Amino acid sequence: MLRYRDKLTILLLVSGCLFIVFWRLSTVDSEMKALLPERHYQFMVDMLLQGHGEDVSVRMTLPIETKSQSVRDETVKSSSFPFSIESGRNTRYGIWAGRQISDQQKLGYSCTVRTSREYYELAPSIALPEDYPAGVQPYLLSTETIQSDSKEIASLFEAIIPHQQRKNITEIIRRAYDYCYRSIEPAKITGTTDALTCLRLGEASCGGKSRLLAAILRHAGIPARLVGGLILKDSTWTASHLWVEVWVAGRWIPFCPLNNYFAEKPMRYLVLYYGEVPLIKHTRDINFHYNFTANPILAAPANTAGLTGLLNLWGLFEQVRIPIELLKVILLFPIGALVVTFSRNILGVLTFGVFAPALLAVAFQGTGLLWGVALFVLILAVGSVVRLFLERFQLLQTPRLGIMLTVTSLTMLGISILSVVKGFTLSSRVSLFPLVIISMTIERFSVMTEEEGVGTAIKVCFMTILVACFSIFYHRPMARSAALGICPF
Repeated sequence: MLRYRDKLTILLLVSGCLFIVFWRLSTVDSEMKALLPERHYQFMVDMLLQGHGEDVSVRMTLPIETKSQSVRDETVKSSSFPFSIESGRNTRYGIWAGRQISDQQKLGYSCTVRTSREYYELAPSIALPEDYPAGVQPYLLSTETIQSDSKEIASLFEAIIPHQQRKNITEIIRRAYDYCYRSIEPAKITGTTDALTCLRLGEASCGGKSRLLAAILRHAGIPARLVGGLILKDSTWTASHLWVEVWVAGRWIPFCPLNNYFAEKPMRYLVLYYGEVPLIKHTRDINFHYNFTANPILAAPANTAGLTGLLNLWGLFEQVRIPIELLKVILLFPIGALVVTFSRNILGVLTFGVFAPALLAVAFQGTGLLWGVALFVLILAVGSVVRLFLERFQLLQTPRLGIMLTVTSLTMLGISILSVVKGFTLSSRVSLFPLVIISMTIERFSVMTEEEGVGTAIKVCFMTILVACFSIFYHRPMARSAALGICPF
């Protein structure tokens, strides 16, 4: 047995090595950072409709290419509907058109999008120009929903912008933004809320706040346009989002007066269109439902041209068709085994076997940490109750494990069905849980409960989850470097 002093020495040495690894990864130069996998999103749209024997068409805005956003790997699920893409000015439309549709149809679209954060620092004083390029002049005009020439907007402008600041673009934007963000209360309002309605109600959702901000800025002589899109979430949703872009010093700068992003667009904002465009338009008098789903993923960097040698393995991965997500799972096994070995032999932490924490770490990678722990505890509780019930039949270990495996499978199937009914995104992720290991863990948990008490069993279960969680956090920076063939030292 190792003495306490020896354990402490080993712990300090390992901690020092880990510190050097994390420090080295955090200080790599820009060229090395360019080789790291990028965070992308797998974006999906699912549509369900019921026709009544007439022609049916669905028109939806698709993600577009911008300086901070790229789209690739587009796939379409069109059933019996012919599909086409129509490109307009700064807008793309996906069009599904079917003839004499009388039954239920499922349509879909998916792509991989790379989005990046935009952030700008405005100079304290920017002079209001006397003229603008022809391409941005339409965004100075008053419209039906952005009534920049109304007397109420003019009175509001006079009230919030001091006379001496009316030639300073930065000050005008800041004061108009502060009014829309602080004075207009956020509210969930369906339908279109124009600028005047927002001003009169004193509350609005993203659309009303954005139109009011655009109206104030257009009245001041500053071009402003609406941007429509989605806020990418790791779940299923239906709501769209609107924000504003303002023409300042020769470029469009984003502002979101609902979520308080001043001269900033976060990475989760997905741009679909500019201006007043319906997100989805379909034939009337049909039953139509839709939802959006987004899953964060790691993918190869956008530009790997000219990279050779072991510093970049993307070309090899592409040849053998190994996706980054699968590579993360493969690398997690040895890293998880290392963490489990260190925890059991050096720290003396008890876990349910050697493979259970590593396999749970793989499952938690797919489900998310909180959902993964909750699902594991739920399945373990259900299995323990069933195991306690089976004890009265005095079954041999093999048939007992077979029954436990069946119960575990049915529990996971029930959770998957429930997640689909409730609109969660767990249906495909629950399948990542290792059935055999969980069944054996339930068996060990039940035996330990009988032999050593509930307290000891719960303690070991907690330590098993803790080691699995640490495997995930330790795995993330190590996998990023190992995936590239980069030595962290």
